[in-house]
Amino acid sequence: MTIVFNRARPARLLRWGVLVACLASVPACDNALDVEDPQTFSNEDLDDPAIQKTVADGVEGQFQQVLDDVIVFMSLLGDEIEDTSTWIDWADVSLGRVRGDWASAPGFATTQDELLRTRFSAIDATERFERVLGADANRSPLMAQVKTTEAWADLILGMAYCESPLEPGGERQPDTELYKQAVTKFGTALTVAQAANATEYINWGRAGRARANLLAGNYDAALTDAQAVPAQYVRLARYAEGVATTFPGNQLHQNRNRSGGLRRIWWSMVDTANNNVNPTPVQFVKDPWTQQNDSRMQVLHPRGRLGVNNSTLHYSIEKYKDRAAPIVITSKREMNLIEAEVQWRKNNFDLAIEALNRNRTTAPANLPAFSKAGAWTSQEVQARLLSERFAELFVEGHRMTDLDRFNLTARQLGTGRATKLPLSRTEILNNAAMKEGEAACPRIS
Repeated sequence: MTIVFNRARPARLLRWGVLVACLASVPACDNALDVEDPQTFSNEDLDDPAIQKTVADGVEGQFQQVLDDVIVFMSLLGDEIEDTSTWIDWADVSLGRVRGDWASAPGFATTQDELLRTRFSAIDATERFERVLGADANRSPLMAQVKTTEAWADLILGMAYCESPLEPGGERQPDTELYKQAVTKFGTALTVAQAANATEYINWGRAGRARANLLAGNYDAALTDAQAVPAQYVRLARYAEGVATTFPGNQLHQNRNRSGGLRRIWWSMVDTANNNVNPTPVQFVKDPWTQQNDSRMQVLHPRGRLGVNNSTLHYSIEKYKDRAAPIVITSKREMNLIEAEVQWRKNNFDLAIEALNRNRTTAPANLPAFSKAGAWTSQEVQARLLSERFAELFVEGHRMTDLDRFNLTARQLGTGRATKLPLSRTEILNNAAMKEGEAACPRIS
């Protein structure tokens, strides 16, 4: 299934999350939303059975629509991307100076608001399907779709933000509780997907639960789920040039805004010998173990190219050189990394290295395999695990979470930095269960 949506409108998220997929002329929508008098189109009209697929697609489209935003802010707070813009909120995040109850509502706060709206849209769609489909709801692929999307919204909330409510109007809860809730929600979604024989959502839910279990510390369960995801599996968020440009594609590439680029700690790992050629050929961040170019981390730095701030050298992210380039939500290659991490935690170092090599020795990496662990220490295997996660999941929204959970922010970026994004001020001000000044996080490096 392909869902494409329009990024053109500033107020992008509709109340029920049901129209997003249709606004960019998705063929599957056909004329489902054509009405003679649009002013009379109501919430109840969305109960029409002919519109139910549009409702489900809209929920998932809403999730995809915010995912590209959260990836940018997570990459800025981590060690992948640095600010080269003229925006104060980008500088705040890039420098790690955001704190709990941050007294403004910048881009990263809006992104959390949108994730919370996605969750609400999924809850609203669930209630609608139960009302419209009755007993068939819990064996419907449509219900599997919205339940899986709801679980993914919770998972990304936990990865990006140190605090979130667990439900609409709920109290602040730490990211660890979001992971636990995501595990439970993925289980519910999988039950529906299996009853519906909806393989698409079985695989997406299982991959999501593998990640949620890993982050929740349920390592055996994470391993079981990761191994059950089929070979070659990948789930993409899709966009469309002209109607749906991605945030990283529009902000991190030299041909567009040049608002963020590869963080300077990696510049020495890029071979820029050809950066005076016009046009400059693609460049790569090198694999630290072989010093070979790693095709998973493509960048571009024509000699002297500056960011839009006209002061910082700009290394654009070639993964998103096409503004409509799809974004990987999850994949079997991520599952291999989860398997490697669980085996490392179990001190099964050879099995961990074997799982890492499944990615290293195949496209797009095509790098030499790591040798068997042999007498390697746990720290030596961990170093290879983290470098592979950095390369394989490059600017896909994982690295900031990895730095936080492995307590590596200070080592990579220095002390005094926020290690996660704080709770949205908009949520604090509009949620009766919250008060300003009660922030328990983010932790500071």
